[in-house]
Amino acid sequence: MQLHAPFFPPSVPHTRSLEARIKEELIAQGLLDSEERPGQGGDSEDEVLAELQKRQAELKALIAHNRARKQELLRLAKEEMRKQELRQRVRVADNEVMEGFRRIMAARQKKRTPTKKEKDQAWKALKERESILKLLDG
Repeated sequence: MQLHAPFFPPSVPHTRSLEARIKEELIAQGLLDSEERPGQGGDSEDEVLAELQKRQAELKALIAHNRARKQELLRLAKEEMRKQELRQRVRVADNEVMEGFRRIMAARQKKRTPTKKEKDQAWKALKERESILKLLDG
């Protein structure tokens, strides 16, 4: 039984030795007579070839599906990593806002008005936090 050239793509290494091993295994299992010549039993070869081609087509479709899913998962993972980074930035900004609030409250407890620098730092921290939250929501 000689396997046709379209059976194995040229990219598969050692196709001739693979064909020989398959033929030996078929003979050993009694599925193929060792005297069979090319041309004899052509229908069974065509049937096997058709089945193999059908399975190869199914595998190609499965590979394409898996590749698409993998790309989608990669995209989702990158998006999630970006969101986690933004959440970390929000936590840092929250701490900065709280620090500014504490400074202003400490100044008020001492019965003095907060300095311009303290007010500016608090406003800057608040605005930065808001911009990060907008990025996270959008």
